[in-house]
Amino acid sequence: MKKMLFILGLTCSVFCYSQKKEMVAAFKTKNYIEALSLGHKVLENIPNDFDANLLMAASYNNLGDFQKSLLYSTNLETLSENDEKKSWALMQLMAANYGLGNKEASKKYYDLVKSIKLSEKAKTELNTLIKRLGLDDFYNQWNIVETENLIFHFENSISEEARNRIAKSRQKAFTKINEFFGAKLPKKIDFFVWGSNDTYNEFLEHNLGFTQANYCVSHNRLNQTAGHEIAHNLSFWRGSRGKITTQFINEGIGVCFDLNENDKLEAAKQAYKKSPIDIKKVWSENQKISSDILYPVSGAFVEFLIKYDKVKFIELNNDQTYENAKKVYGNEIEILIENFMNKLK
Repeated sequence: MKKMLFILGLTCSVFCYSQKKEMVAAFKTKNYIEALSLGHKVLENIPNDFDANLLMAASYNNLGDFQKSLLYSTNLETLSENDEKKSWALMQLMAANYGLGNKEASKKYYDLVKSIKLSEKAKTELNTLIKRLGLDDFYNQWNIVETENLIFHFENSISEEARNRIAKSRQKAFTKINEFFGAKLPKKIDFFVWGSNDTYNEFLEHNLGFTQANYCVSHNRLNQTAGHEIAHNLSFWRGSRGKITTQFINEGIGVCFDLNENDKLEAAKQAYKKSPIDIKKVWSENQKISSDILYPVSGAFVEFLIKYDKVKFIELNNDQTYENAKKVYGNEIEILIENFMNKLK
């Protein structure tokens, strides 16, 4: 009997180890739904497994499901038997509270985690997160303006006149764009405006602008369009958790709703003339192409799809892949692409 129990225990251990490897692989490829599914199976057998609980908390944070992340993050805290594990638990608690708009609690966990001696990996992760979320002391002297749906963080070099103008125009953009998406966000968008038009930001080590939509955070150049990054936030929060995005449709949404009063189709024609692309191939294979071509062409294409059928486009937004487009539009998608490309020629 003891031998049988030992064999069963060993089988479970090997099985759970295999599932944990698959869970890690799914997390690394940002397939958070799959990571969660595998994590539930691991935790059925080993409920106090630290790594599985950590990946569960982190997956829920990446999906923007912060209440569920808190359950696993709190469990992580009780399972932390050393500073290394404690640092990862506190970071998840910091992130989950930030996502819920509990800024004071988030800052409290940040203060706790930075008081611990961190591994290099944890230190890198923490630094990236606090810079993007605005928890770094670097932002302490920035000017803050709050509107109905956004909290603006302005670099000090930006004049009061410019701050007021930007805050007014972006709040107006939020209202207008959300008339289309009807999204419900867990908190106001933290909207960072840097006093520069440079593309690359050395402090963030990232190109501007960009959005981390699961946390409702956008970082913007001074000369960015009013709606682009706001549209990324709103499109993320419309629909199901774990939606699949593609660069072609996602950036197309940003351009389509940038609120520039330019002729999107004409801009796409000019870009296409310089460098003709196969839309089906770029979309289905998620090909990387120059932003000078990608942005105008994808923006005009998204506009074209919305004019054709708004309801179907909202459905496409939940899974932006070409494979899903074939399910949403049926055989019409081939005709729609052909018709659009004829307009570019």
